[in-house]
Amino acid sequence: MKFEKLNENKIRITFNHGDLQKNNVDVHSFMSNSIESQSLFLTMLDEAEREVGFITDNYKLCVEAIALSNGTFILTVTRIEKEVLKSNRVQARRKNLSVSSAKLIYKFSNFDDFCNFENFVLHSLPKFADYISDTNSLYQYKDSFFLVLQNFNPEFAPILSSIISEFAVCVEASDCTLQKIKEYATFVTENALHKIH
Repeated sequence: MKFEKLNENKIRITFNHGDLQKNNVDVHSFMSNSIESQSLFLTMLDEAEREVGFITDNYKLCVEAIALSNGTFILTVTRIEKEVLKSNRVQARRKNLSVSSAKLIYKFSNFDDFCNFENFVLHSLPKFADYISDTNSLYQYKDSFFLVLQNFNPEFAPILSSIISEFAVCVEASDCTLQKIKEYATFVTENALHKIH
């Protein structure tokens, strides 16, 4: 586990599956905000205070999580001072209104990879599967399959990224990419996570 102080109010914590195992936490528990994952996060903050002097008492925290395909996790933790929170309150609300417009596109190399992802989500994270059930469509182009998620709340992107990176790769989710998929690929189904077994 590595701690880097980026500035006075921001640190980066880098860790991997081995670090989770040492703390008796599996990756799925960690990403589902379980009691074990919360305890591990508090332990990380204590260690960050000792190693790089990053104190979090009496601060609100903003946490960004990224899961890389090699099994590495990166947490960026930012301290938010009360004055900043007050001055940005209106702006933050405006940002929250726009999250429904987000879209994500993932490419699966083959149908088996998609089925493995679907089975994992349905059995391990059924509530998450229900959340994205109305926002996803599946397309096929040659041997590849594209899962298109529209009106996706970016709050859930780190969770999705950590799960799906084992099965698919993220592609640029621009309007142009989506148009090409709709034009050249074959539409399979909407709500693919519940219709394909």
